[in-house]
Order: sequence, then structure tokens, then C-alpha cells
Amino acid sequence: MPLPPPPPAAIQLIAGADLWTDQGPRKGRAILIHRGRILAVGDAEALARAHPRAQRLDLPGGTLLPGFIEGHAHVGSIGALSHEVDLGGLTDLEQTLGRIRAWSAVHQEGWLRGRGWDQNLWPTKAFPRALDLDSLTGARPALLERVDGHAAWVNTAALALAGIGAQTPDPEGGRILRDADGRPRGVLLDAAIDLVARHIPPPTEAELEARIQAGLLALRSDGFTAVADMGVDARGLAAYRRLAATGALPIRVFAYLAHDHELMLKELKRGPAKKLSFFQVQGVKFFLDGALGSRGARLLAPYADEPATEGLWVTDPAKVALDAAITLRAGYQPAIHAIGDAANRAALDLLEAARKRARPTLPPRIEHAQIVTAEDAARFGRLGVVASVQPVHCTSDHRWTPARLGPERLDEAFPWRTLVKGGALLAFGSDAPVEAANPFLGLAAAETRQDPQGDPPGGFLPEQRLSRLEAVRAYTAGNAAALGHARDLGILQKGAVADLLWVQAPLGDISPETLRTVKPGRLWVNGVEVPLAH
Repeated sequence: MPLPPPPPAAIQLIAGADLWTDQGPRKGRAILIHRGRILAVGDAEALARAHPRAQRLDLPGGTLLPGFIEGHAHVGSIGALSHEVDLGGLTDLEQTLGRIRAWSAVHQEGWLRGRGWDQNLWPTKAFPRALDLDSLTGARPALLERVDGHAAWVNTAALALAGIGAQTPDPEGGRILRDADGRPRGVLLDAAIDLVARHIPPPTEAELEARIQAGLLALRSDGFTAVADMGVDARGLAAYRRLAATGALPIRVFAYLAHDHELMLKELKRGPAKKLSFFQVQGVKFFLDGALGSRGARLLAPYADEPATEGLWVTDPAKVALDAAITLRAGYQPAIHAIGDAANRAALDLLEAARKRARPTLPPRIEHAQIVTAEDAARFGRLGVVASVQPVHCTSDHRWTPARLGPERLDEAFPWRTLVKGGALLAFGSDAPVEAANPFLGLAAAETRQDPQGDPPGGFLPEQRLSRLEAVRAYTAGNAAALGHARDLGILQKGAVADLLWVQAPLGDISPETLRTVKPGRLWVNGVEVPLAH
């Protein structure tokens, strides 16, 4: 779906709603927009008198905010959800197998794909097996991603197609889970997933473009006017450029390349974008470790519930250090996935060393920053490293995080308040489709550290909660600053782009429970109102 035509030349006055400012909502304020930018912000009646010919829109109360910015998502994967079996939220293995059986009966062609299963929600908390899938799938290969994308459940047909057997070694940065005899059980962690995934036929160019557009439209309907797309490969990059050339991107996209050394070197030679556009390459996404749920996050000490492992280095830190330094010197942003405390320390160490050799024009980022020692949390602000975090991970993972970490280091988990006290810039996202992109769920998670059912009572490590003002800032101005566009995006002020979101609710006054139910009411991208689908 292409963007609407360019905004009209007439000045538009939008009034009637509380305007969200850096100090919270303000009544009686209005904005003027002209040619896609905010012309003025001020008293509604004073602006009307100064511009009597402006086209006036009076909103019926509610709150007018800057359009939300999704700070960390995987757009193509969001768009692909309609082609995969959804296994999210299922609470036992039999229920999960039943969902797979029903889906595969209707969708009988090609590989069986899906995502969202989480063994931590099942009574046994044990990983599933290839044998569990085989009676449903037979000779049809299947690959079903865990909720975090860092583990995959495959059947015997997929293992055979990939030639994975008892003698297959674990790849660097990955792990093949095995039974007592060394035979693959059917779950692959991190880099081991690619042993099977490389055999799946890739989407066509048209399919890839359709997935990107579907993902962007889904984000737009959630109230986002821009997104940081993490891990864009060469084909995805080409698809984005084709869509951008025809004006077919419904929201702004900041692409972070997948860590492919050759692709990275080729693209960084172009030089960073000199001005804001609807599509630009922003940096490179690096992986240091895996995820806590699959015990792939790299920890400083062994897992409390599996003392034989400290997790994985998905990529050799020395390799990340080399390419992150190249990225910084070229004027782009390294965005480093680091979940465990060892991975966060390694990321900070290599970024500190890189900054000594290059004066960055954009702040480097650490993605997730989930388990961080107090000492290292204080380094984020000191080093000017963005903490790109996803509040919903805390409220999804709180039930099993204590088992992984043990009581001695539990206070390292999701240390948002500690990061803020240390001067870190917070940028919020969801990691969609790992979690629902809905920003109102993220806002409620940030201020309560409770899931929608109210668990745990009082919040998970409640001293780390954030205020609503801080949370909204992290979804708007924080992300804009992290992207290097603090004057253009994420704020309602003169000169900023007119990316606007209106919600019916008085956002400053409602409870967290009500906050979770808020839906976008109206949305403007570049000064043009665009349709929302709910």
C-alpha cells in the first residue's frame, strides 16, 4: 500500500486534546502543521487568531502525542506471521501439538513453519523432542521457533534433510540438544538453527516485499510512525530500497544490517544519510549471546538451574569488536545484542575500546541489556551507550528468571532504574514478533513490572520501575535521540516532523490496567492522516 499523496499546502490546526510534553500532558494547547512539519505549538485560541485561514481539526479530548517509535523489531518476521502456526501462550505440550495438528491440516504445502512456543509455560518445563512432532508431520520437514527466536524445535525429517546426527558437532555459537546417547533431541540453539534453516526455500522478491509491507502496516496500526528494523540481510535491504523508491513504505524505517562482514563493508562505504528520510541504513546489528529462556544468554557464572553451562557466545567477541569499531568509524551505529551479564560486560568493554579510536557521530547501542551488574549498568551513561530495552520481556520472563539466575544475582535483572540513575539513554521497543508490539502494553510493563494478570504482586524487583513520563519518553524522544534525530522525531515542537498519534484516553491520568486497553485513535505520518486497522 503506497503512502498517501503529499500533505496539502494549507496550514492545519489540531486542537482539543491534551498535548503530551516532556513534562507530561498540557491542556489548552494546539499545534499547527504545514508541509509535513510542525509549524508552531501554543495556546489553541492564540494560534487560531494568528492563522485564521488554517484548516482546523478539533479533537474530542484525549491525548495527542508524538508518534511512537518502535526501537527494536523484526519487520519481515512480523509480516510472515500469517504464514506460520502461532504457538504463543500455550500452556502444555499437548495443547501445542493440537495447534500444530490443526494448522498443518489446513496448510499442507512446503515446510511447516511456526513460532512462539515456550517450554517455561508447560508443567514439566522440559524442551520438546523431534519425536513429539514426527507423528504429526511424517516426512514433511518442520521448524518451529521458540518465542525468543533463539531456539528451534525441528522434526526428524528436518534433521535428516540437514544431515544432523549423533556425530554432528555443535557449530560455533550454537548448540544441538542431545539425549543421553548423544543423539539430537530435536531442539537447536542459536547458530545451530541455521543448520536446518538454510535448507528452507527463501521467499520470492514479491513475497519478501509483501511481508515487509504487512509488518510495517501492523506496526502503524499499533500507533508507530517509525521503526528500527534489526538484522536486515542483503535481500531484505534490496526489497526495502525497491519499496522506498516507489513511495510504498507506510512508516519510517531505520535499518540495521545483519552482521554479514561483506554486506557491512559494501554498505558502509555509502556513508550515513545526511537528512531524515523514510528509509535509511542506520547501523549494524551484532549478536554476542543468545537468550535467557533457552539458557543461551552468556553469564559470568553458571546457570543456577543448569550448572554445566554459562550460556553461549553466538559470535566471538573479538569479531564483534573488530566490526563494531569499523561501523563506528564509518559514522553508523553498532547495535549489539547482549542479554547475559557477561555479554553486557563484553559489549561495554569493546565499545569503550572502539570509542577511544573513533569519535562516534551516533551513540552505540546495546540491545536488550537484560542481566547487567550494577557496576556495568553505571557504565552505560558514562560511555554514552544507549540501553535499548523491551519492557514486556520483564513481564513475560519474571516467572522463570529467578530459577536461571539464583537469588545472589537476581537484582541484575532488567535494571531500568539503575540504568537511568547512571545517566543512560533508554530507547524502548518490543522485539516483535517475539512479543506483541503494542506500545501500551510496554508502557504498563515499565511502570508496574507486572504482567496483565497482576503478577507478581507489587511488581518484579519493583525498585526498578519507571514513571509513565519516563516510559513515554523512551518510546518517543528517547528513541529519536538514540537514532540521532532528537530535533526531528519523538517530540511535539516547532520544526519536528508531524508524526502524530491521538488516543481517546487522558493518558496522564488512567490506571496501568486501563493503559493496557488503550487503542490508537488517529495517526498522522509526515503530516498526512493515515488509516488504522484494529
